[in-house]
Amino acid sequence: MTEREDLIETLDRHRGFLLHTAEGLTEEQGRTASTVSALTIASLLKHVADTEEQWMAFAAQGAEAFGGSGVYESDVDWDAVEAEAATNEGDWSDSEWEDTRFTLSDEETLDVLRARATEVGAATAELLRSADLDQSHPLPEAPWFEPGASWSVRRVAVHMIAEIAQHAGHADIIREAIDGQKTMG
Repeated sequence: MTEREDLIETLDRHRGFLLHTAEGLTEEQGRTASTVSALTIASLLKHVADTEEQWMAFAAQGAEAFGGSGVYESDVDWDAVEAEAATNEGDWSDSEWEDTRFTLSDEETLDVLRARATEVGAATAELLRSADLDQSHPLPEAPWFEPGASWSVRRVAVHMIAEIAQHAGHADIIREAIDGQKTMG
């Protein structure tokens, strides 16, 4: 197996675990926050698809994928974010900085979200089949990135493997709390 095939297969496997957590759920169950977290299986599907799509756009075109300026969400007042972080003990659920990638519209049904995650995954596989894995782009300026760091297409793919695997685990815990079903084990 080539490195490209290995990256694609690993992404597909972990995306498959995430998609599996939504199988057989009602819309209400898909939007149920069954743990102390506000996360739901539906919101995780949305977040993962949006995040993967944006990171793969970064892999292809650079920091412009994050808004065009080379600064991640350049209109954000980072001093205000840091001040709030010092007071909210990591709870962003009532924050103006809460990630809208977890907010669902009525049109974002489980079927729509699963199809989108699958579609984004197919686009990722297509990109990884032909991209120069060593091509790098400078990361946008943001407090969570090392200043001046660049990521290769390969590094972005590895980052997405970790992101998808982490959220598949979250979804598995949520699903098990809903009806006892789990992806593995």
